[in-house]
Amino acid sequence: YIFLRNAHYYGNLPTGLDTEEFRKSREDNCDIFLTDINLTGNKHVKEICDKFIYMYYYLNNIHKERDTDNTITDEDCHFMNYWLNVNLKNDDMGAPICVNFFYDKLRSKDVNTFSNSAKLEEHLHEIESGNLKNMQLLYELYDTKQKIVNDMYGEDITDSKMELCKEYTKECHDKYIEGMKNCLNGYDDFYNALKDFKICYNYAVEWDPEDLKNCKSSPYFNLPNYDSVLERKQKKTMLIQSISTPLVVLFIIPLLYK
Repeated sequence: YIFLRNAHYYGNLPTGLDTEEFRKSREDNCDIFLTDINLTGNKHVKEICDKFIYMYYYLNNIHKERDTDNTITDEDCHFMNYWLNVNLKNDDMGAPICVNFFYDKLRSKDVNTFSNSAKLEEHLHEIESGNLKNMQLLYELYDTKQKIVNDMYGEDITDSKMELCKEYTKECHDKYIEGMKNCLNGYDDFYNALKDFKICYNYAVEWDPEDLKNCKSSPYFNLPNYDSVLERKQKKTMLIQSISTPLVVLFIIPLLYK
């Protein structure tokens, strides 16, 4: 779940490395790719193809000044695996496409772009549906948190911006509770990731001294102390105590009459 800390960055990659020539190349390669997998004319899959090629290209070229052949990090690979899982299982797909199948077929049509030594294929796998749902929720939390930060420190202090900030805080508040409830089904790693998010949120948002947008006036500004896992452990402890106490008494009473 660590890579999701950079959700806002990955979800808003700049278009600065795009060119007309590269757009034409992507369109041609995606058309060939769609024909190869018998989805000619499928606009949704073509859009996924186009966005994925640009994402890979951007992450592979953004740090070329490092003089290294590999600028794609493990976190980049984890995000691309997550992104493909989300988009290739979308309801608009009709039938889901296997992540590894998608990448293998696409790479064979665009060898020049996918020539990085990072070997993305080693990071690709199908994410279990429960984990994927939790990842999407954590992605939304980090993305919304950054929107709140941007609004709080932005120079636009109009009424609409102030209302937008309050909407974001409610969204964050509700998503956090939803995530905690999901932890009742297990997912210890996700539970720890949520706790880490709360620390990050507190540091970046709650401690802002200026609050020009008056975001703190929202009743949802502070994340709740709700902890479903802790509550369950406490209830379990109380239940054990309530059951064990009468049993102890039953053992002690006979001893008193010996």
